[in-house]
Amino acid sequence: MSLLLKKGGPLKGEKKETGAVKEVKTVYIGKRSMKFVELTGNLAALNAGLSSKIINYTLPDGYGAELIAVGIMPDWNVGAGASRLLDTEIGYDDKLTGIKFLTNHAGMNFLPYGDRLSKQPIRYLDVPMRKGSLTPKFNEGMKVQVVVTAGAVAIADTVRARALILIYEEADARAIFGVGISELATIIGGVEQSKPEIIFADYARLDPASAGTGQWQDLYTKDVKDYEAITLSHMGILPHANSLSLKLHDLRYKKEFPEYEPYWTVAEAYNSLPFGDDDDYQGPAELPDVVKAWEYSNTTMSVKQRDNNAVIPQYGMAIQLLGRYRRLK
Repeated sequence: MSLLLKKGGPLKGEKKETGAVKEVKTVYIGKRSMKFVELTGNLAALNAGLSSKIINYTLPDGYGAELIAVGIMPDWNVGAGASRLLDTEIGYDDKLTGIKFLTNHAGMNFLPYGDRLSKQPIRYLDVPMRKGSLTPKFNEGMKVQVVVTAGAVAIADTVRARALILIYEEADARAIFGVGISELATIIGGVEQSKPEIIFADYARLDPASAGTGQWQDLYTKDVKDYEAITLSHMGILPHANSLSLKLHDLRYKKEFPEYEPYWTVAEAYNSLPFGDDDDYQGPAELPDVVKAWEYSNTTMSVKQRDNNAVIPQYGMAIQLLGRYRRLK
């Protein structure tokens, strides 16, 4: 599905709005000052298939904003047969941007909460205070929202969220980004661009189960239209005991990364593409420059995996992709 098909769409169900300002600090950069705000929110429960705004913060008058980091503490109370599905998406004014992260239970949390029990810090989305950064940006008076969605099984334990934002006065927004606080949402990274240039963040779990024959199978696939372009910067894999190797594929140009055996090794004990969740000491793998430079447009982009001649069960692997999405026309 194109990101643009979901942009501006309604939320799937709704619970009460939450979110609190934990801390406000003023950061001085030269003669400019940006106020640093930490937002927090929590959900005690969420019915299956529903979405909820776990953070829902309205910007004060006179300020625009830049969202710089998000962290999630998911529901870890996983019962038998639980779907383990909970995604987290950036939203604004009760709309969704299509910037979606895998934040499940049991080693699938791509947005570490960053507390003392986590081996990873909170996930920064891009470099802040820089023109051209892909950090989501919001106009004065907009709502900065973080939306979580339950899968086929209800959320039974508390889910917590953190979000770090910088809020800008008019003069500082113009000095850094070249536009005022009523136009921040229209520039690169902004949530209301006419031709979006935003973070590409998407995920998948293996479906169906592998055949157990060592043959290549799609782990992730996406049709990229001729008016879209995607480049990838990071990739993280949660492998299975029967996982063997992985490669990227561009159907139109018959291009593969890596281009020869043994491809990326993702055997569980020797995974060269760590997922980068709370339990990892290493973040998601940054791709080599030659891979980051490849642009997917008017094609099918896929990530293919193969097993070690033993079956990987349905949902037994997970992948998260990060990069840049551009609307060309």
